[in-house]
Amino acid sequence: MIDLDRIDRKILATLQQNGRISNLDLAEAVGLSPTPCARRIKRLEEAGVIEGYAAKISPAALGFSICVMVSVKLAKQSPDAAEQFMTAIRAQPEITECLLVTGNVDYLLRVWVKDIEALRSFIREALQAIPCVAETSTMVILETQSTNRLLNVPVAGRKARPREADLPADRV
Repeated sequence: MIDLDRIDRKILATLQQNGRISNLDLAEAVGLSPTPCARRIKRLEEAGVIEGYAAKISPAALGFSICVMVSVKLAKQSPDAAEQFMTAIRAQPEITECLLVTGNVDYLLRVWVKDIEALRSFIREALQAIPCVAETSTMVILETQSTNRLLNVPVAGRKARPREADLPADRV
């Protein structure tokens, strides 16, 4: 784990808000000159703190109207079954997230499809066709209340606090 100072944390918080900010504007926002700011970013990238940069794309703009969470239970718990499952789902572009979870299921998948027919086809022909899959359960996302994907970057030496937007209405 890399030691992050106050400026590193400001850089991370700013880049989460705007990954396309110029180095000049970022340097000004965090109180550095451009060259040391660029060096810090490079160090954060090389240390794996910054994993990459990406655009947030609207699923609806690409014709995806249905998002579901699919819980998956494997037939048996073994390294071979887990590898077989992971190999099979990596080939499925509909899956945008795969989480290994605890509890009475093994995996939770976020899946985007164009319509109900595409969902039916995905579940039957892609997911349930994987030999190690014993059981699936699908939950349709009706509405997304929060799309904040930003990590709370705590100030050095302080415990992370929830952002006001993340607090229940009665605690604001």
